[in-house]
Amino acid sequence: MIEDIIVTGIVLYTVQLGEYDKRLVVLTKERGKITVFANGARRANSNLRAASQSYVMGKFTIAPSGDAYRLISVNVSEYFAELPYDMEKVCYASYFCELMSYYTREGDKCVDNLNLLYVTLKTLIEGKISNSIIKSVYEIKLMDIEGQAIHAYSCVKCDSKEELTHFDARFGGICCARCALKHKINIKVSETLIYTLQYILSSPLNKIFSFKLVKDKEEELAWVANRFRCEYIDKNFKSLEILSTLA
Repeated sequence: MIEDIIVTGIVLYTVQLGEYDKRLVVLTKERGKITVFANGARRANSNLRAASQSYVMGKFTIAPSGDAYRLISVNVSEYFAELPYDMEKVCYASYFCELMSYYTREGDKCVDNLNLLYVTLKTLIEGKISNSIIKSVYEIKLMDIEGQAIHAYSCVKCDSKEELTHFDARFGGICCARCALKHKINIKVSETLIYTLQYILSSPLNKIFSFKLVKDKEEELAWVANRFRCEYIDKNFKSLEILSTLA
């Protein structure tokens, strides 16, 4: 007899199946991204109804079912219930889950991924810093976790720590003034941008959102994060397209 399995995770998204069922894609720290079928979850009296929603976090009791799993029960620790009342925040949350889904797969160990998604959603709900900063930090930190960190502590070309002044996503990060001239790199960045990148990359996950920026520096960070993501991720995200219509 196959024993039930308990995993800790967050529902990235859900898909309706037939009249009463749902398919959940869950990011778990133990087994990576998994597919879980919640049979009867859309019935009014189902004990799985409330827990079979996007962004729900908790301990999921599941049973193997072919190439996927069947949902037995959920001990919910966080519903992120405030999200549905703010359309813009829902779109950001959807993007965070979509980007996480792009990077993760079944069998991975996803402790850092799960913790990053959790603190990001909590910060999004709290609303103490701008959604733009949250997005930039999330992109930079997730790519760092996945081995695609922005090179921010020294020149990406010569490894010098002096006169770090320029950025080029093609080369992977920050360049010094001399290498920028040599390689015709035209994008100059501020010291604040470089210090911010270093802070994001070096800080523990529970501290990565502990800063604010003035508007022009926030926009600079957003440009760098977006440019770096576009250089290394060849995918169009539907949630970003929706966000662009709300701007």
